[in-house]
Amino acid sequence: MSLSDTQRIEILILLGYGDKTRTQKQVCEIFNTKYSDRRISQSTVSRIENKFCEFGNVTDIPKSGRKRILDDEQKLDILLDIQDNPHKPTRQVAADNDDFTHKL
Repeated sequence: MSLSDTQRIEILILLGYGDKTRTQKQVCEIFNTKYSDRRISQSTVSRIENKFCEFGNVTDIPKSGRKRILDDEQKLDILLDIQDNPHKPTRQVAADNDDFTHKL
């Protein structure tokens, strides 16, 4: 499970960002005490700090690779079509959802 942006910002605040009043290890220990269900390592603190230094924010940067072809609504439409008629041939499902035909 990844950290929320709020938790990542909290890590920077705990570091005393700018003043650098705490070590990464100290921040890790404080964070783990506060969020015992979501423990982090010193390397996580380091990665968050490095990301902030490099990009100026703590949000996840988009990953490379192929983008999703269908959005969740389109997938749901197709699944509901199949659920309504489970014996319908795949080609017919594609034809009935012709907006997505070339994407199936």
